[in-house]
Amino acid sequence: MIRKNKSAPEPDQPVKKRSLWDNRLFLIAVSLLCAIISWSIVTLTFDSEGALEFTVSEINYTYNSNLYTAAGLSIVDAPQVGSVRVRVEGSGTVIGQLSSSDLMVYPNYSTVTGSGEQTLTLQARIANSQFASNAGNVDLTVISPTQVTVVFDRVSEKTLPVTIDAANLRVADDYMLYRYSAVPAEVTITGPQSELDAITSVVAPVQMDGELSDSTSVTTALELRDESGNTISPEYAELDNTSANVTLTVYQVRELPLAIDFINVPTGFDTSSLNYTLSQETMRVAGPTRTVSALTELSVVSFDLGQQFALDRDYQLQVELPSGLVALDDTTNVTLSFDTSEMGSITLNVPNIRTVNMPSNYDIEVMTERVTNVTLYGPADEIAELSPDSVVAQLDCQNLQITAGQQTLPVTIQVPSSSRIFAVGSYTVTCQITSR
Repeated sequence: MIRKNKSAPEPDQPVKKRSLWDNRLFLIAVSLLCAIISWSIVTLTFDSEGALEFTVSEINYTYNSNLYTAAGLSIVDAPQVGSVRVRVEGSGTVIGQLSSSDLMVYPNYSTVTGSGEQTLTLQARIANSQFASNAGNVDLTVISPTQVTVVFDRVSEKTLPVTIDAANLRVADDYMLYRYSAVPAEVTITGPQSELDAITSVVAPVQMDGELSDSTSVTTALELRDESGNTISPEYAELDNTSANVTLTVYQVRELPLAIDFINVPTGFDTSSLNYTLSQETMRVAGPTRTVSALTELSVVSFDLGQQFALDRDYQLQVELPSGLVALDDTTNVTLSFDTSEMGSITLNVPNIRTVNMPSNYDIEVMTERVTNVTLYGPADEIAELSPDSVVAQLDCQNLQITAGQQTLPVTIQVPSSSRIFAVGSYTVTCQITSR
């Protein structure tokens, strides 16, 4: 009996490597995803109808605005709705590509008939031009809110000056509120005509603590007032400026004596010897403290004694105020009167002609023998004793324009023996001038 030999053992087979596709859970997930994609493709391709809801963040009030602006109307108040829900129905292909930003919600202005508060129906449309050709394949319905209340009116502008109300300000003694001004000086109000008609003034009320004794500026809120002066608060009208900077100019007030300045008087003449009066001895003035506090008197316009004086005559003279000062009295002129009851006059021919301040490059020969018809005024007792020899006609060359040849030059009349006598008029002498 022949025994069969047992076959030799086979070598070990290599172990097969497992892949992700051998994972049962992975296969289930992939299958589910494919099913969803397949359903979506079928829905968008073969199922042409669908519906989605979107939330639009705002209402467009300018769309179709020509429907009310053509009637001269404007929106003066409109609610700012936080969000509007819109339902879109129709082509699944179109709906599937839309987003909230592609939609516009707007009021239906076709029912607007005039001014006033009106409740309007909200409508929606596709605003993205990318979907313009497919807009007819979908219907849009506003779900919530479905209406808005809008106020219409005829909007206009009105410009009014800013009026300053300083009635509550207190000014220190010896001071005054001279003027005030506001920046801006006027404001423009924009709003419904009905509200503008009720506004007659724009007022800047100024209030400050304590008493004013110096100029200052303050910023104050503007008020709108009606014709009765009552403050009103319009619901829709707006100002281009709601406040103003008010400058308050405060002046010091003083009463100062009036004084007159005599000119064209002889050298050494005592003007206090003139017995004169002014129709007004003092004047109340106001001005910046720095200017007013430094004054001791106010000067009347200068009086030319050598040319204007005459016996028994009054003179109207203007008061010359320093720059920046204003007169509080209703007076700008005063009358100057001389008491000439103790004065006398005399007319003489003066033979004494004296030349002073001779130029170094010219010789001057006075050809006039005497200055004739010189009229002098002074105290009667001194005039009575005056003689031609006590009067001098003085030719002062210091400030004269001198040229070679014959010239007529002015002289001044002096009375060396008296400080109270003066001459009136203009006098000249003829001179022969030669160069040295």
